[in-house]
Amino acid sequence: MERDQQFLLDMLQSAELIMTYIAQSTKNQFLSNIQLQDSVIRRLLVIAEAAKRVSDAKQQELSNVAWREINGMRNRLVHEYDDIDLDIVWDVVKLEIPSLVENLRSQFPSN
Repeated sequence: MERDQQFLLDMLQSAELIMTYIAQSTKNQFLSNIQLQDSVIRRLLVIAEAAKRVSDAKQQELSNVAWREINGMRNRLVHEYDDIDLDIVWDVVKLEIPSLVENLRSQFPSN
């Protein structure tokens, strides 16, 4: 598998795991469950690290993926780890991750 495809697969698998993690959770459950927060944040970091490794050409090809926003989220989670706004994390997970999964699945027609 070419490098870009592997990184996209890493992103897809982490995004799908996030959706699995929160499938049966409410926002209040997320906000009160440190283990769930850690799991989601870890997977967001994997998505962002893999995204940084996707070639510029592939990023341009997949212009519907919010590459800059993914990197921005990574920077906040890593560099401002002591001031993470869990409401924003929840909103990103609920509003952005499903479309990311959809966009990435298009790269893997057999899935």
